[in-house]
Amino acid sequence: MSPKYQQSILFKGIYEFEDPSGVLVAAKVPPVGTADLYSGTKIIVKANQSALFIYKGQITEALSEGMHSIKTENFPILTRLANWQFGFESPLQAEIWFFSNAVFAGRRWGTTQPIIYDFPEYPAVPIRAYGIYNIVVRDSKKVFMTLVGNRASYDVSELDNLIQAQITELFPKTLSVVPNLESLNKSQAAVSKELFTVVNKAIEQYGMELLSLQVIAMVPAQEVIQALGDKVAMNIIGDKREYLLYKAANSLLETHPAGDKGASDTMQLMMGLMLGQSLLDHRERERPFISVANASKDALPDKSQACPKCNAMVGANDKFCSSCGAKLQ
Repeated sequence: MSPKYQQSILFKGIYEFEDPSGVLVAAKVPPVGTADLYSGTKIIVKANQSALFIYKGQITEALSEGMHSIKTENFPILTRLANWQFGFESPLQAEIWFFSNAVFAGRRWGTTQPIIYDFPEYPAVPIRAYGIYNIVVRDSKKVFMTLVGNRASYDVSELDNLIQAQITELFPKTLSVVPNLESLNKSQAAVSKELFTVVNKAIEQYGMELLSLQVIAMVPAQEVIQALGDKVAMNIIGDKREYLLYKAANSLLETHPAGDKGASDTMQLMMGLMLGQSLLDHRERERPFISVANASKDALPDKSQACPKCNAMVGANDKFCSSCGAKLQ
């Protein structure tokens, strides 16, 4: 009998799992090789954990929280598959996988590249988004079969990559709840709800479940934000031509800030005069309409009266006739 087996017979063995880092979703104990199981070996599954026995690549037993002692009546599937009778000196060798059932909270997600979406009035708008989610293991058997593979552990960073890929794929579909580009920020709650539903459905096959998913921000490209700002400013100013002249003047000041000296001064002066002349021409074209309106008001006849002596027309408030000098009132 090998020294390894002698020592195992003496101590029988206790298998448990701790993860002080809190980042492991699943881990094999021991990480290399297999566990030696004797009659009386103890398996301790702590709070917010579950465990699986894997024998020759097959899932045989699932353990919940508590202390489990290896006995034939406690592990019927494993006993049958291994054709095992406890009491033999040679142990049964199987893999023990522990899974964390704790909530992995505050996990961050974000679109690595802008998502291109067609709004009704603005086609092909690039949008970036980011947020957080909370996730938990719901079915350790599915996690083992679909995610773990042949590795010795599976941590939450690998799970983040999975969720990130699902969100990137499904996010454009959820933007259908946004009525227009101007309502993008107001629609964050609706997009969060829709994204939560579709991503949860997609990851169900992996044995994982989202407890919550929040969109913190949805941001169009900087050029789109600038265009929306220009649209608002133009609506406030009211006159498109005056707004364009205002923009051109600001651009001129940014290109040639005060205090710069050199050959550009003459060009700056000429451009400023041209902008001023354009604005004056625009105002002059509006002046005739204002003058006609004012002239129309002036053309309205005042009230008048006739002189009782010479019948000349004089003002209604005049006290003497301007023609004959007669007193009117």
